[in-house]
Amino acid sequence: FVAFIMSVHIAEVMQIFFCIVTGIPVMRTPLQILFLILVTDLPPSIALGMEPGEKTILQERPRPKEEPVVLGWMWVSMVLNGAVLSVVIILVYIIALMHYCEGQVLQKDIDKLDDYDLKLMDARTVAFISLVWAENVRSYTSRSFDKPVWKDVFGNKNMQKAIFLAQLCLYLAVLVPFFSTEILKLRGIDIGPFGWLLALVGPIGCLVLCEACKLITGYQMKQYQEMLAAKYAAEDQRLEVASAGRKVSSGEFDMGNSKPKVASVNTGVVPTSYGNAAVQKISGKAAGSAVAAGPSDRFVYGNCSCFGLLPGMGYRSY
Repeated sequence: FVAFIMSVHIAEVMQIFFCIVTGIPVMRTPLQILFLILVTDLPPSIALGMEPGEKTILQERPRPKEEPVVLGWMWVSMVLNGAVLSVVIILVYIIALMHYCEGQVLQKDIDKLDDYDLKLMDARTVAFISLVWAENVRSYTSRSFDKPVWKDVFGNKNMQKAIFLAQLCLYLAVLVPFFSTEILKLRGIDIGPFGWLLALVGPIGCLVLCEACKLITGYQMKQYQEMLAAKYAAEDQRLEVASAGRKVSSGEFDMGNSKPKVASVNTGVVPTSYGNAAVQKISGKAAGSAVAAGPSDRFVYGNCSCFGLLPGMGYRSY
């Protein structure tokens, strides 16, 4: 949902910005922009919000809770797809301007033509139709960041309903008399077969290039998963070291298959060594040591603070 809605809105901004900077007529009117956002873009975006989860989602490593919802590689994907959509539609619009406006593409030159407003409406109509078709294709490609569009293409039934509704609204907008010509300033009937065929360049180009962008996004996703794997491996190693340190400090020692524990006698000291494993001394005036490992797994402790007051008591064994 986020990938689709952000990519198409980024494309809208890019297209209008390009027209203003280069001096060609603005591609669409404010009312046409509102129609695109609220009528033709809204149903597919809602359908994407109902998209079932990918079956391989549990194979991915969990994301840290401190990370944002939209990651860096996701932004790259959205900007790339928005740029693809913009380039394709701008190309269609320039060709349409050259065809309907007698080879002129700049606003200052088109204003000198006879009936320039009708000719400009025809070029805008071709770009409008092409954009709606391309955005509908984009709604299918945005179902997954890295999976091809043809994989389970009809898996979301709500998407088919949304695309049907968007297409119905498109044809009402460009073909219904008065509503199309007087309100939306579109002339779907007058553009002729050439205009409708030219509009097909948009969805075809969007499909091919957006799928190509998935190669870049897929590589970025793989790099991100490897980064998470290394991060979690380092965290697991740190926890293992900390756990081993806690076991040692509490008197637990791993001896092959057995893990003997020190008898629960409040002597106040712990062994300072067992074999080659160093143990931290935590109390007692005289620290003891463990007897060499043997069948009895017997530990010998030094005098604790209380027994140290009585000379000759020697060592206590457990």
